[in-house]
Amino acid sequence: MEATVSESMVESFATTLSGKEARPSHAVVRGQGPHHVIMLNGWFGRAGNWGPFADCLDADRFTWHFFEYRGYGTRRDETGVFSLAEIAGEVVDYVQRLEAPQVSVVGHSMGAVIMQRVLLDMPTPPVALVGISPVPASGTPLNEQQRTLFESAATKVESRGRIINLTTGNCLPATWVNHLAQDSWQHTRPHAVGNYLSVWADCDFASELGVRDLPILLLTGDRDPVVTVAAIESAYGGTYPGMQVGTIADTGHYAMFEHPVDLAARVMGFLDAAAGGTGAR
Repeated sequence: MEATVSESMVESFATTLSGKEARPSHAVVRGQGPHHVIMLNGWFGRAGNWGPFADCLDADRFTWHFFEYRGYGTRRDETGVFSLAEIAGEVVDYVQRLEAPQVSVVGHSMGAVIMQRVLLDMPTPPVALVGISPVPASGTPLNEQQRTLFESAATKVESRGRIINLTTGNCLPATWVNHLAQDSWQHTRPHAVGNYLSVWADCDFASELGVRDLPILLLTGDRDPVVTVAAIESAYGGTYPGMQVGTIADTGHYAMFEHPVDLAARVMGFLDAAAGGTGAR
């Protein structure tokens, strides 16, 4: 139903784009541009499924690294503790191995939490950050009923579908909702999904970030019932005083599927501007 990043593009050992020797890779890599962008998916995502959004990205100005988490996608059978520290450590190591002069990070939902942990742990700050329906570093408190539903998503595909439907405004075709839920179900390890709930719901490291002066764009859909503009401004404003916050019309929590062309244009336009480029918005 939706476009996916080809699984054949995932390599256990990828050759660096600058001619360096082969290195271990945990990412789907697209493009050959000088500006490298690390893509961190959300709780129900994976490196190989960013929807039609992936096909809208410029491969000449940018190199896109769709990072794969342990327990997800091509790494579904890998063991681990499935924690924020584990993911962030792998991403930081991956970025350091790139040795690229221009690196930015994009995070969707849970991926925005990981993005901020990577920012905290990277020895050199990224060029820019982009959050899509971004969960904050202060976590997401859930009441008892919500916690029960989200915990059940680890072992029940129906719960994943219900959550996807709720977070997109209860107005999208059931066929699409079920397809995304099934894709997540088929390409993730239940134990990993269960543990990663704590990554975004229970994280609490906003105070460690302090005040950050770097370009950051935070986008959310106007139908996202939880990650609203007001919530973003409240949670992110103290850390990123220069942040840009925007909405995507007629969109819920999954802009890469719901409004991919506009999302791609806004992400690339912001990254170009942050890097001093002149690419079209």
